[in-house]
Amino acid sequence: MKKKALMLYNPGEMKFNLTFPPELLAELQEMVDLTIPPRPFPADLAQLNELYDAEILITGWGTPQLPLDLIEKGRLQYICHVTGAMRSMVHRRFFEHGIPATNWGASISRTIAEASLAMMLGSLRRIRTIQEELHNRGGYRGVPYPDSLFERKVGLFGLGAIARELVKLLQPFHVQIKGYDPYVPDDIFAQLGVERVADLKTLFSTSDIISVHAAKTAETYHIVNKELLQLMPENGVLVNTSRGSLINEDDLAAEVKAGRLWVALDVYEREPLPQDSPLRGSERILLFPHQAGPTLDRYIDMGRLTLENIRRFLNNEPLLYPVTIKQYDIMT
Repeated sequence: MKKKALMLYNPGEMKFNLTFPPELLAELQEMVDLTIPPRPFPADLAQLNELYDAEILITGWGTPQLPLDLIEKGRLQYICHVTGAMRSMVHRRFFEHGIPATNWGASISRTIAEASLAMMLGSLRRIRTIQEELHNRGGYRGVPYPDSLFERKVGLFGLGAIARELVKLLQPFHVQIKGYDPYVPDDIFAQLGVERVADLKTLFSTSDIISVHAAKTAETYHIVNKELLQLMPENGVLVNTSRGSLINEDDLAAEVKAGRLWVALDVYEREPLPQDSPLRGSERILLFPHQAGPTLDRYIDMGRLTLENIRRFLNNEPLLYPVTIKQYDIMT
């Protein structure tokens, strides 16, 4: 008898269809007894009769918070979270109770790494300034000349899944890569060919380009501040696709205003980025609206991972990207 699964992922019709195109949805329906309730879902999911009968919940963007009484009253055995952060939808007690959960884990790392590389190249090639000159000022070459990424010194703050994918993408540029991550063992650094540095001061003072990939924790709040930024060389490049709160944005804006740095950001301490943010307006800053990954054409990767993890769950095999309580606690 098939296990009962309830689809609570609701990112909008287009994004749903990109994640679960007809062939994937049909495959999922072959695996489980799948219910897709009418959308939008009620804000109080307790109103869904199917909720307490479901053994598998498929959650993600658009899922309201799961009621806590589901732990005791329901039949829930597994939460397959299609996307990343879960705290607004799934209470910590579900993890404390031992209900397994997974999310997209490192499956989107390559697209975010791709965005990080594009942001580096865009900054070095002065894309923002050149486009302003040609489109809005009627000029041609009245801007700083571009730089190249080849044979530059790149510093990675954090060496998690995204940074590791970025290392692969950087290989054709023959860059020298250093990294700082106190939680990653030496053998990973060695396998990747990344030189380990002992502290952030060393990383920032010896790198032409810094790419931020560290997690959001109490220790990393505003860790990239004036002291570190002033260690970077003139015309250094800072890229952030991690979390906005790692950077003191006032300090960063001051360094940019002084004409020292080129910056590309996909994340901010407050999102959406406030209209009066000092980060807006500078031709030295490339701004992106937290869309580094996954790109629309890669939403199918999330659907494929969902099916693979449900298949593994049904066959009592190890799940891909299980979410631990420790990981849950640092999620946004």
